[in-house]
Amino acid sequence: PQPTTISAGNRHQMLFAIVAPIVAFSSAPPVQASAAALTGVWAGRHAVVNVNGLVTVDKTITLTCDNNGALHGLVGWLSSGDDDQFINADDLGTDTIVREHEEKVLGMADLATGELVLVERQETGQYTGQLLPDGSLHLKFAQSPPSNPVASVFTLQKTASALPVDPAELIANPEPTLVVVNRTCPDLSGSWVSPEYVAHKLDTASGKGVHIEMPGLSMTLTITMQTDASDCSFHGEHTWGNGASGGTEYLVGVVHDDGESYTMAEIPEHPEDGSTGIITGTVVFDGGKEEWVMHWHYVGISRTGSNGVVFDTDLTQLKSLGP
Repeated sequence: PQPTTISAGNRHQMLFAIVAPIVAFSSAPPVQASAAALTGVWAGRHAVVNVNGLVTVDKTITLTCDNNGALHGLVGWLSSGDDDQFINADDLGTDTIVREHEEKVLGMADLATGELVLVERQETGQYTGQLLPDGSLHLKFAQSPPSNPVASVFTLQKTASALPVDPAELIANPEPTLVVVNRTCPDLSGSWVSPEYVAHKLDTASGKGVHIEMPGLSMTLTITMQTDASDCSFHGEHTWGNGASGGTEYLVGVVHDDGESYTMAEIPEHPEDGSTGIITGTVVFDGGKEEWVMHWHYVGISRTGSNGVVFDTDLTQLKSLGP
């Protein structure tokens, strides 16, 4: 028998005959979801990557879904190993190891396709994915700053159709978190003295802004009263001058929650050539010199409003106390 000759046209037809059935069955039909199908508990173990590396977690997602596709639920995870990879520095401000977490979520599902999206109600995490024909959830998770950056892709199997909690608990707003500030205040009592400094005045009395330097100034600040750490407020007076001008003015202030920065305000009664100012800065202990230092940033406006004064200086507490 003679070998069969296949023309170019025949080769193309044969190739199509082989490939066409594969293409025809390569994509699965969309999942017809329902409120019942998207209500229940899903669980499983999967890998997660964050800025510190790859870790494995056991995750549980509890969801309730209504007939419109609205989703509410709870996501919880627990680190399955002893690795200390979940460092929640961005949320807590310190390198704190976090091995488990639980957070409410809400979202929406397309009941025609089974596609869904969930967002965390407190942090920045977002889940996108789909309900699969076997009832499992295939999800992608991404969380970005200011929360700890995290990413993962995983599939969870449905372990229960009945909710372990009242659906109302999944929908309710989280209880507000009470933040307790354990504030400490430096002891500001006594007198503080500055070296000589230069103030800068902008005089507008003539209708033009004229810059005037005021050199050779110095001051003494005396704190006459200070409250405890519950509000860290204080008041006192400061005497300033350079021989040509000067005076004494009263002020009130408060130390901020960080225990270092402060704000002061001068009482409007002030010398004729003085100004009413707002002072901001920090109070820190200089371990090298074994003394407290108050960084002082002053902005003031004169009684008539015709000029303003600014200057920076450091004051040293006359009595030296450790932190």
